[in-house]
Amino acid sequence: MPSGTFDYLVIVPEGRNEGGFDCRAETCGTVVRKSSNWADSRLVGTSPNVRVTDAGPPSDPGLRPPWSLRKRSRITLVATAQDQASVAEASFYIDKTLTDCAKAGDHMHLSRDLGCGLGFSLIRGGKLVAAAGALTVVPLGNGVEVRIPRDLISAAESVFQERDPEFEFVKQPVEIKIEGLRERYGQSLSRPQNPLTDAFISFGGIAIIGDYRVIVRHGRFDIEDGLSESVSICDKETLTHAAGEFAAMLLDGPEALSMSPWPKERPTKTTF
Repeated sequence: MPSGTFDYLVIVPEGRNEGGFDCRAETCGTVVRKSSNWADSRLVGTSPNVRVTDAGPPSDPGLRPPWSLRKRSRITLVATAQDQASVAEASFYIDKTLTDCAKAGDHMHLSRDLGCGLGFSLIRGGKLVAAAGALTVVPLGNGVEVRIPRDLISAAESVFQERDPEFEFVKQPVEIKIEGLRERYGQSLSRPQNPLTDAFISFGGIAIIGDYRVIVRHGRFDIEDGLSESVSICDKETLTHAAGEFAAMLLDGPEALSMSPWPKERPTKTTF
């Protein structure tokens, strides 16, 4: 349902505090009012307040270094009115270095898709700085594209279905296209890339392509309530491997987003 999703644009403000910043988000595109309140709504409304605050390292006792030592930012979305907002507040964590590198005027995109996948991207002057999570749902700037290659998946499945008519891939790979040469084991490939055909396709792996470090933690699970893809693409000179992977880890899975419902006098669902 659209009422469980969001697609927000945040313009990073001039004013910053020690742990982050406060500002207003706007929904990308137009929300057309229909007859159904659920179709009209978004998870935290069409223009929530956004707070980015220092959240410190994770408290999960099961995490080991380096993840247990990483600092996090908490991004909190607060509905400004009950109209068109399914919940009063929602929040999630991301590696703090991704929000620390944001500059005034940067475009920060925050999205949640119908499969509960969370996506984050930071774009400066049209160029991607960092992105993490379900990257098929957020803008990625000029020269960067992420998709699920369903045409190739369908063609591959048809080969296996010649022997097993019911065969299908449970997990789908991610296809990533970025302008620039790909490096392998620290060495640039000698052949030039063809932007129309050359891509990094992976169920899970790491690549250096052009200015970016790409980490595919896992592809999309094509089953009921299956996880969305978990990917990070970060400027290799600005952010470390650990920052990109931890950011994607924090956004992965249905438990990554915490939600606070409206008071009980307004009946609503908080699970989507």
